Amino acid sequence: MPEGDTIFRTARTLERALGGQTVTRFETVLPKLARIDCDTPLAGRTVDLVESRGKWLLMHFSGDLVLLTHMLMSGSWHIYRPGEKWQRARIHMRIVVETASMLAVAFNVPVAEFHTARSLTRREGFNRLGPAPLAPLSTPASLSRSSPPFPIGN
Repeated sequence: MPEGDTIFRTARTLERALGGQTVTRFETVLPKLARIDCDTPLAGRTVDLVESRGKWLLMHFSGDLVLLTHMLMSGSWHIYRPGEKWQRARIHMRIVVETASMLAVAFNVPVAEFHTARSLTRREGFNRLGPAPLAPLSTPASLSRSSPPFPIGN
């Protein structure tokens, strides 16, 4: 199972590869994601930010659309240049986000949802996360000031 530091590095790599780029193609085998892409296409949107929060990976697109993914036990994100051979078989592909210079491919990602900033605050399991200790602006003082939204221990 990918741990928080692995998700953090994955988000940082995806941000470097896709951040600020315009999406030229979006493909998915997941019906709920395909429906959103059909209604409000991702092609033409900009990848504004890719970040991690705990074990969640968030890909923010222009127009207040966020792709939220969780790897659970077997999921992973890979990046490729256009035309480059994938390391995994296409049957394992769940999502492709393509720009002019790079492709991000999610393999075997079991949890993938589109959200707006507002709906993300209501997402059970995500909305109770504390501060991100690996975030660039985290300090020991800022982490100790935050208290979890639920009791710990007895």
